[in-house]
Amino acid sequence: MDLKLYTIKTEYVDYLRADTKLKNVFDNKDEKGHFLRKYLGVILVIEGYNYYVPLSSPKDSDYLIVEGIKTIRPNVIPIIRIISTDVNGEQELKGTLKFSNMIPVPGDVITYYDISQEADGDYRILVEKEYEFIKKNRHQIVKNASILYNQKTKETLLYTGGKKKPGYLKNVVNFKYAEQKHDQYKR
Repeated sequence: MDLKLYTIKTEYVDYLRADTKLKNVFDNKDEKGHFLRKYLGVILVIEGYNYYVPLSSPKDSDYLIVEGIKTIRPNVIPIIRIISTDVNGEQELKGTLKFSNMIPVPGDVITYYDISQEADGDYRILVEKEYEFIKKNRHQIVKNASILYNQKTKETLLYTGGKKKPGYLKNVVNFKYAEQKHDQYKR
């Protein structure tokens, strides 16, 4: 099954973000709050829930400086970096998939995003490159989502007896709590 791109309704995002326990759910607005940006992501089914894995724009933190050269950081469980190769063979970071911010979403708040209908030509090209990467890396995307879900939902079982818990787990959405909020959502 191919992964597709979707948007989700702002009302649902606002509903989750209104709960202080879900402060790390991505906002559906840009950082300055002046306009809505497209909140694109892919949907994966995990434990019977449609989980929305949001895409994010590249940040300075996605790069390392190695011997004076700006280099794209390697992928980690909570973040897959979406990379394409330009005509000169140079790698370009187009965005990221943020598994640490994935959320369960009801079917009626999901809207399929048809790239061909995007009016902004530059943005359409960017999203097409991101989507090509997503299709080629489907297996890794599903694997990372599954690993992170298990690490977060079973952290009290997995990290006992002195076994060190990965530091990134503190910044991951509480998936079980988000599932409870999903189930309580009034549509």
